[in-house]
Amino acid sequence: MRIQLDDNQRGAVHYLLGGVLVVCAVRGLAWALEVFGPAPTPAGAVLRPFQHGYWGMRNELAVVSTTAGLSERMVLAVVCAVGASVAMALAAAAFLRKWPRAGLWLARTTLVLVLAWSLYAALMLPMKESRIVDGMLVVTTRRSIVGDIPAPFSARPQRYPRSRIARIQVKEVPPVRGCDGRILLEKVVHEGKPPEAMAAETGVCPEQRLARLRNGSEAAALLERELR
Repeated sequence: MRIQLDDNQRGAVHYLLGGVLVVCAVRGLAWALEVFGPAPTPAGAVLRPFQHGYWGMRNELAVVSTTAGLSERMVLAVVCAVGASVAMALAAAAFLRKWPRAGLWLARTTLVLVLAWSLYAALMLPMKESRIVDGMLVVTTRRSIVGDIPAPFSARPQRYPRSRIARIQVKEVPPVRGCDGRILLEKVVHEGKPPEAMAAETGVCPEQRLARLRNGSEAAALLERELR
């Protein structure tokens, strides 16, 4: 028995399949760049577990505060795009009943634009990132659309001169069930505020604790040394 679809339904399926293919292609490219791209410097290798696959951070003095990996963010990008397209289609059905083609065009355009932005954001724009720039710690936060997909033009940088930073420290959250341990990088300011998380490496297994904690200590020391 064949499933009969009208033009709108076929178009929606084609665009959805196209989005999935784009995600798979970009994920494959990300994997290839990670494996065959420029070799990480010693400092880059130490910080890479705290960058969670974001492009443009390789060999940079930068870490991100997220627990979502690249694959999770890309799946979220597709969900965000499909959700926005469905919402636009429903709005068009309610307000553009006399112009069905216009409603279909709006839904498809929304899907393409939101998918393009969401994929770009999943690859390049963390919700919160910390960078060492010219001897200062620059913490940039962004507003969220959904999960780890930030809204456009929402970056808010906050600069911490070296005189405000008391130290950058590492903290371990030991695994309780399987590989659910975490290694945190935290900044401590002189004002006496509680430590604030800068980055986290997740998925730490019991047998990896010492190695990952040692790497976290090296990452904290590296950032603090470059800040000084």
